[in-house]
Amino acid sequence: MKFFSFSLLTISFVLVGFGLFNPKEADQHQHFLQEETTLSFDYSKFEKENYPLKLNNRLCEYMDRSVKQGVKPSSDKRGIQRLIRAGKLNLIRENHGYALDTFFYSYAALTPYAEKILNEIGMAFQDSLAYTPLAGTKLLVTSMTRTHYTVSKLVKHNRTAVRRSPHLNGNSFDFSFSRFVNKRALTASETHYLQQLSAAILYRFKCACKIWATFEQHEECLHVVARMGK
Repeated sequence: MKFFSFSLLTISFVLVGFGLFNPKEADQHQHFLQEETTLSFDYSKFEKENYPLKLNNRLCEYMDRSVKQGVKPSSDKRGIQRLIRAGKLNLIRENHGYALDTFFYSYAALTPYAEKILNEIGMAFQDSLAYTPLAGTKLLVTSMTRTHYTVSKLVKHNRTAVRRSPHLNGNSFDFSFSRFVNKRALTASETHYLQQLSAAILYRFKCACKIWATFEQHEECLHVVARMGK
């Protein structure tokens, strides 16, 4: 009889336990924790300013100075290689705050000064995300130095591409505005935050006369030209 009562009591506790455990509630709790982590940003700090639209430099504003401050355009890859051997262009590799995309119409090379500016931008982006859930996220560089040959190929596929471009002079690079490098998938809110943050950093560099910058909305990229002096 005692054994029967003990068994009945045990079964009752088990049933109560199953009643208290609700898989849906557990999933909702986990989702809440993830959402809480994601929303630990101050998204409101970018609401008053639309920084991408402040990146509005036009080609006519800087092209002549870009030509003077950069290298002479190369006709093909061999010309790029000669400039690298001469020390006028540096090979660029992934660094703090940025990674390199697969380049189809350009080469991962920049003038020493343009490389310095790229590294400064990357470091500023990295530092801005330190101690946040997005720490370690990187900007994605999609284009650097082009040749006359790669430009001729590009204009056939890109209606906004121009033959006279600062990319020919080794002092220009582009960041993707829609893609960022992270080990996990980013939410729409996180991507929007990173877009505003990257544009805000470029705007700061623009105001400091370190770059000319243009938000190319149709191409979803941030076009940057290293600038030496006012």
